[in-house]
Amino acid sequence: MQIPKRVFQLAKQPALSGFRVLAAKTIAEAGATLDKALQGKGGADVRLMTNARYILRQNAVLLQERMEHHFASYLERAMDTMYMDTRASIDDISADNLTLIEDDVVTRQIEIDRLVMRLRDADQPSLGRLNLMIAQLHGDGDVRERENPFRPYLLARSLHEALRQCVMDEAQSKVLFDTLSLAMVHCLQGYYVAIEEVFESRGISTKLTARPTALTRAQRDRLAWQKAAEQLIAHGPASGRAVAPAAHLSDPLKPPAQPKQARMIPELQRLMQQQRQAPAAHGALPQQPLPDLQDMVWNVFNQPKAARPPRHAHAPAMAGAASGGHSALEAQLKQLQQARPAQAGGMPSREAPAPLDLRARLADAASSEPERVTIDLVSLLFESIVHDEQLPEGVRGQLGRLHVPFLRAAMQEPSMLHDAQHPARRLLDRIGTVATGITPEMACYPALESQIETVIDEVLDGFDTDMTAFTDGQRQLDQFVSALLPRSDLGLARCIDTLGTLEAASARHSDVATALAPLLDPLDLDPRIGNFITDIWSRVLAHPASEASASQAMLAELVWSSQEKTTLEDRAVMVSMLPGMVKRVREGLAAVGMGQEAAKAALDQLVMVHMDVLGQRQPPSARPATLAQLRAHFAAFDGVPQAGRDAVSIGHAQLEAALAQRGIRADLYTDPGKSAARAADEQEWLGMALPGAGFEIALDGRYVPARLNAVSPRGSLYLFSVKGQAAPATFTRDALLAAMQDETLRTMEHAPVFERAVESLMAGAEALSNA
Repeated sequence: MQIPKRVFQLAKQPALSGFRVLAAKTIAEAGATLDKALQGKGGADVRLMTNARYILRQNAVLLQERMEHHFASYLERAMDTMYMDTRASIDDISADNLTLIEDDVVTRQIEIDRLVMRLRDADQPSLGRLNLMIAQLHGDGDVRERENPFRPYLLARSLHEALRQCVMDEAQSKVLFDTLSLAMVHCLQGYYVAIEEVFESRGISTKLTARPTALTRAQRDRLAWQKAAEQLIAHGPASGRAVAPAAHLSDPLKPPAQPKQARMIPELQRLMQQQRQAPAAHGALPQQPLPDLQDMVWNVFNQPKAARPPRHAHAPAMAGAASGGHSALEAQLKQLQQARPAQAGGMPSREAPAPLDLRARLADAASSEPERVTIDLVSLLFESIVHDEQLPEGVRGQLGRLHVPFLRAAMQEPSMLHDAQHPARRLLDRIGTVATGITPEMACYPALESQIETVIDEVLDGFDTDMTAFTDGQRQLDQFVSALLPRSDLGLARCIDTLGTLEAASARHSDVATALAPLLDPLDLDPRIGNFITDIWSRVLAHPASEASASQAMLAELVWSSQEKTTLEDRAVMVSMLPGMVKRVREGLAAVGMGQEAAKAALDQLVMVHMDVLGQRQPPSARPATLAQLRAHFAAFDGVPQAGRDAVSIGHAQLEAALAQRGIRADLYTDPGKSAARAADEQEWLGMALPGAGFEIALDGRYVPARLNAVSPRGSLYLFSVKGQAAPATFTRDALLAAMQDETLRTMEHAPVFERAVESLMAGAEALSNA
């Protein structure tokens, strides 16, 4: 692909400059390490290490130059050969082409491999994300580090080869390589981050790896584009645009006479010709590089997050930058959006014109080149969307109706084309996502399709310049899906209700414990009483049926009764207080449903504290307080605070007990794992986990289709239905993220609807450029 190669060229400079800094730091730290090692050291190793230090000092400049030279050479070759398998096939190996390898070659490779492993472990998160980005750019679902031109092997080999050329003595070379290796590992932090930022600044981010089936689909799409481009070149442009027969124009849901690629490739060719003619029209100098179709498409849909690099003088601006406005085009689009084509019988039709045919109708209304480019690209995108084989036919037809309002939004806010969070794109992608989980064979699918139609009707009626029409549409769809699934399954509804109740109780407990923390911190508490208040009594305080005033009054009594009593009066007050205190504790624990064994253990803990106090074994408090002072102190606690929005931690036993109490059986996933994902990645993954979304879950070594049915209000619990499994699967938030990180749980879509259309368009531009 030409576009990714341009990104790799951009990343090449920080890779080279970063390695220059890394090499200098490595040599400096290795020298300091040898200096430290020789301080006070005796024995036979002193001479060897002294000589090694001397050689390193004498050859530091040469060593760094050789390291940089080798790395630049290896990097250039790696960029030329990535995803080009130059290794001999096993079928081509014979006795005639086998050769012997000397021992020192094997030893050298072992030493390099050891350093590679250390370097990989030193910055695994950044390196892993970079490997994933490169695999995704090449449409490969299998992440292979050997295809990463910036992989640690190049760093390790550059060091080894440079050292071998600078130091002839084998023993000294081994000491220096070991020392330099440790130094390079220590100095590596941040090297891959700088390269990763180049890719991210060009709009490329890590996504969950595509399924093999999705990869096959992408490969089929690429081959179809190549075939369409070859046929177009073979027959010449005289054949014109491939136009569907009249039957297709009246019914866009019927299969087109040709694949979408054959319909779209002439339009792409027309765009490419316009791009090549642009320099002459803008008076560009002959030495300026010709504009490229891929470059133009890439820039429109993948604008960098930071400042953009300079563009060609003749590159088209975005539609929103056009001067003089686009009132004529806007008027025609608005009329098309509000029109309802009539069908047989006089009823309004819910079908939209084919996107490319609509483009032909709009072409003359465009008053500037930016407007024409936007019309062309959005029309091509929707042509791809309405033929997306991952979507049911009914949903494809409905999404086609969003073409005109989407185009109007793109004219008003051109940045939406590279902003995945734009309301119009979010609605488009949300409709596509829910269609992967609620499929045509389900009884509730007709209701979903009807609701999608209603949502799009309201967008068509309500959108003018305010993008909240799209936001309201997504909110309406989300609310409908969240109610649709439990309404169609009573058992599912009971499980959802149980999880919601459990989360609410856990959230109140967590919020109360958080509110108590600043009141407990200034006090010199017996740790046993502190744990009892935060872990146990906070549940009583959070329980909606508890006596709020009595439970809060217990706070001062619990703390005061645990302090050392130095006077007979205080001990007498405590003795008279204990029976009532124990009674209220028992009543509180019973109110929150604590089992007998757990309640007995909690009371035993209190009894031990009070026995220590009455037996004069309690150590004196650093900050003793009277009962009156403590009551005044805890008066600041005004009950359960206002509910927050953050997810709460819910343990396996707690979740299991709540479900068992309602007689519900479910497969529980509560292991948080050891996720190394960044917060931005986690937010993106949680954004995929919306009710109705299709997933795949790994069971017994294979992936099984699943559907996300519900998410608890604060996002603490996620409930899935799994094909072929009677019991639903319930994930805690952290377990869900861990499962998506290690891909034991993954989305059915390899990319959202809009991104799939852009990928297909890029594949078409590439095929045409290479034809």
